[in-house]
Amino acid sequence: MAIATLPIVLAVVLTELAVGGAVVQWYVDRAGRAPAGFLKLVSFVDIGAIAAALALVPTFPRGDLAERAGIDTGPLSAFSQVLVVVLVLAVIQLATSFLPSRGLRVASGVLASVVGAIALGIVALARPAAASPYDPLGIVALPLGAIALGGSDGAMLLGHWYLVTPKLSPGPLRRAALLVVSGVALQLVLVAIVALRGDLTGTWETGLSVALALRVGVGLLMTLVVALAAWWTAGMNTQSSTGLLYVGLGCVIAGEVSARVIFFLTGVPL
Repeated sequence: MAIATLPIVLAVVLTELAVGGAVVQWYVDRAGRAPAGFLKLVSFVDIGAIAAALALVPTFPRGDLAERAGIDTGPLSAFSQVLVVVLVLAVIQLATSFLPSRGLRVASGVLASVVGAIALGIVALARPAAASPYDPLGIVALPLGAIALGGSDGAMLLGHWYLVTPKLSPGPLRRAALLVVSGVALQLVLVAIVALRGDLTGTWETGLSVALALRVGVGLLMTLVVALAAWWTAGMNTQSSTGLLYVGLGCVIAGEVSARVIFFLTGVPL
């Protein structure tokens, strides 16, 4: 049944990318020093990611296939509907990036981030936990993934502006990198709680064990080290920081895909 959950995994990862992109935009822009071109580019990326996620909706498992895969189709349907709202808000956020009013940009970013987090919380309900249909850790795990993934992508894109604007303050890049550090640190806390409550004990299939190792070793620990290094070096050499963020983005993608595969197959939130 692993293949049945693949469209859900891909749609969720794409949504995480877009929602995290909205978060990093308003977080960096709230100080008023974010490059205008960066805000526009990230908005375009967010819209593309949400559109791709919506394109996957018709391939979601339904009927007997969803039942055999342990997927509740009710939250999936609600997730699809909320994604349309997120897409509209992403377009609005793009439109505000062309306006001089920072207040409107920040407000649109907050709204897109909140509604996007709600969408991710809803889709988490599509995979009921073994003990309860509503696992609060599962609902929290996906928005945290958005901060890590979308934050890494946004920070990496922001680094390119320093290649053409050497005198640009390193403050925005450092804030973006710190956002990634915060998101990954919270994910590590989540994994520790999951481990303490016993979700990681027992026999795991070989493929899932590899995915778990990839999630923790690459997606969390390696990402945390790289993001910290990017934050530290941003004040000294922004080009080096941008290079590190490239590595961090690759680590986060590997970790998020692994985590969502595990979640939608087993219900264990990572």
